[in-house]
Amino acid sequence: MKSSTSNLPIYDVADDLLAGLAATGRVVLSAPTGSGKSTQVPQILLDRSGIEGEIVVLQPRRLAARLLAKRVAFERGVKLGEEVGYQIRFENVVSARTRIRFVTEAILLRQILSDPGLKGVGAVVFDEFHERHLTSDLSLACALQSVAAQRPDLKLVVMSATLDIDVLQSYLDPCARVEASGRMYPVEVSYTGAALGRQAAPVWERAASAFKKSIAGQVEGDVLIFMPGAFEIRKTMEAIQALPESRAYEVLPLHGELPPDAQDRAVSSGERPKIIVSTNVAETSITIDGVRAVIDGGLARIARYDARRGINSILVEPISRASSEQRAGRAGRTGPGVCLRLWSEAEHLARSERDEAEVKRVDLSETVLMLAAAGICNLTVFPWFEAPTDEALRRAYQLLQDLGAFEGMGAVTDMTESGELGISPLGRQMSDFPLHPRYARLLIEGDRLGVLPDVALIAALSQGRPFYRAAREDRVRREQLRQIEDHADARSDYFVHLKAWELAQAAKFNAHACAALGIHGGAARQASAVAQQILRLAEKAGLDTRSGPLPDFEERICKCILVAFSDHLALRNDRGTRRCRMVHGRSGELRRESVVESVLLVASELEERELRGEVTVLLGLATAVEPQWLEALFGADFSEGTATSYDASARRVVCRTERRFRDLVLQAKDQGEPDYDQAAALLAAEVQAGKLNLKHWDAAVENWIQRVNFVARHCPETEIAAIDDEARQLLIEQICHGALSYKEIKDRPVLDTVKDWIRPEQLYYIDTYAPAEMDLPRRKRPARIRYEADGRAIIASKLQDFYDVPGAQLRVANGQVPLLVELLAPNQRPAHLTEDLDGFWSGAYAHVRKELAGRYPKHEWR
Repeated sequence: MKSSTSNLPIYDVADDLLAGLAATGRVVLSAPTGSGKSTQVPQILLDRSGIEGEIVVLQPRRLAARLLAKRVAFERGVKLGEEVGYQIRFENVVSARTRIRFVTEAILLRQILSDPGLKGVGAVVFDEFHERHLTSDLSLACALQSVAAQRPDLKLVVMSATLDIDVLQSYLDPCARVEASGRMYPVEVSYTGAALGRQAAPVWERAASAFKKSIAGQVEGDVLIFMPGAFEIRKTMEAIQALPESRAYEVLPLHGELPPDAQDRAVSSGERPKIIVSTNVAETSITIDGVRAVIDGGLARIARYDARRGINSILVEPISRASSEQRAGRAGRTGPGVCLRLWSEAEHLARSERDEAEVKRVDLSETVLMLAAAGICNLTVFPWFEAPTDEALRRAYQLLQDLGAFEGMGAVTDMTESGELGISPLGRQMSDFPLHPRYARLLIEGDRLGVLPDVALIAALSQGRPFYRAAREDRVRREQLRQIEDHADARSDYFVHLKAWELAQAAKFNAHACAALGIHGGAARQASAVAQQILRLAEKAGLDTRSGPLPDFEERICKCILVAFSDHLALRNDRGTRRCRMVHGRSGELRRESVVESVLLVASELEERELRGEVTVLLGLATAVEPQWLEALFGADFSEGTATSYDASARRVVCRTERRFRDLVLQAKDQGEPDYDQAAALLAAEVQAGKLNLKHWDAAVENWIQRVNFVARHCPETEIAAIDDEARQLLIEQICHGALSYKEIKDRPVLDTVKDWIRPEQLYYIDTYAPAEMDLPRRKRPARIRYEADGRAIIASKLQDFYDVPGAQLRVANGQVPLLVELLAPNQRPAHLTEDLDGFWSGAYAHVRKELAGRYPKHEWR
């Protein structure tokens, strides 16, 4: 096969690539779609660089890793798994003879962390680095550390199509830079439809319409349609197969969850032209020969932190302009092509230029745990390619501490302290599972309590898309769902889901039978497969995967859920409400469909939503909790003490003996009257925060404060102290002193207390240097002077009121500060603003007069 690939553009820079590796050991290679980099660079290194050991090629996606390995093995005329192999989650097609190994990101990262010396590896190739996956960033950082500390001979090649390679080259320095051209034919790009989300038809209907109107009969070759996920792919295929124009085509899906033979069928040549409906796995790396038309739905599933489930989730979002260019390029591989984008050109220009790096948008707790298990705890000094925010790291450390994965100090508030933490034996055991730490902890507790198979199914149901949903529109289906709930244990919403899954299993996951119960049969079947994979991992980690009848079976499962989600513990405000207070100072509202009636509960899902005009955290998948479970499982997290605090519901300060779980008050008992100094400070804090309103803290008070601050700023010789935020707090405390409730303070006088801030003899300076008003000869009443926080003083009145007023008279602060004059039109709206009134009359006035005199001829215009 070499003769058919040696004319690919990547071979034009092969010598530069090899020379750069020989000189620096590191190369950043910029090579666009169609250049042949993914398949040919590993072979160039193997055949011409003299590298000993494996050449490991990092691929962001499992599908790409498998198909690329198969392609390279075919080109080299070898059996897959011998000289060329691949390693992805749950698949390991390699041997002792393997020299080129395609792997997914997490595989390589775990290998580097467990063996920083990368024994037996001669080179690491990072493909499609521009996609900016978190594990890819981490793998590159760890590989650079390995080169610096143990493996100076290790060769690194970072390949990127759209990333700013100047930044990448600087990060890798010393590093050679090689740029290759792509073998691209022209692609005609057009836009169709309004902006996405604006009452548009579903994206699969628009794709079918675009195929019918613009593709069928006009373009020879295959058609590639991009959709965000398996559901949209299925709907698109159904819509296209219903069209007469599709009869000449073979319509095939392509996504990472398909079995290997179905994936191979989509990318292989056939007798009939194909319509391939794919996720973004076909955006890069994978070559589909014969594609001459691309229909781009403009959407992708993007990894983001899902606070609702507490795990990294996948959300459908518009793709970036860089991704859309990658997709369009798929139509220009073998000849001129066309690309139809199912959104408007205006929306295209408004999209982000590049995809946001994962390190900025996902939960980092799994990453932090993995690095800690490798001895890397202080991530403030870790050589990130792009560092995460301190807040994201704090959130990750807090969760891991709540789960018991770290030993050492209390809550991390300053990230420089994170290096003082050490991973616990439990945390090390959790790190053995390639799962989010919550679910690793769930499995370990399930093993301890003998219910591992059941919690493995709960974990599986949480990993995939929802399979069970309430049906509100149909009375019969509502009744069927109610029967499911009636037969489920009411201590956890998970038991309702488990009961629904049992019904789906009994129906052999038949789509129609499951749909009648509001159950997605395919998703339920997929959850079963994931549960089996999780159990295999657990067995490999030494956990007991056997199942059998146990006493208090449901209680044991509830305890496991509590351990995994203890940071989501919630306490109802009272038994008759769904409103709850939560750990870490949060609050929320239990979902109406929850079957749990317990006062104390833990929620596995948190979702922010606007309700009744305010943002509310909705608590879903609740599980009842008994106080004695908390004491047995988290005894060290309890504290007791007497505290003076503000009770927001009663709007008063109380002194109580409190029993807390972490920072959540579980029990409280009144202990007499609070200290009045503490009460004043607490009430003042509520006033400062805008939660309580002092009726007489009005505009006159604010005006006085601004006048004081003006003199303090411009006339320091008066020795008047400004009233800043700290002073406001003290003044409000003085107003509140002696009171315990809002009722006692809301009508208290304010201005006299504020005026007492300065000494009586200093009042002269306020009245003289910052007068509240000023006489103007042509005005019946004095004009008010407005003092601003930035130190300006403004006088506003009708333009005619300033006739015959010398500019020198319009000064304050003992003549040091000129007033800013706001000249108003007859309708009292600002016409001009100036500090130089005399200059205004001789300059800008002519223009202002011309503009206003015609509209207001009855007024005097000199």
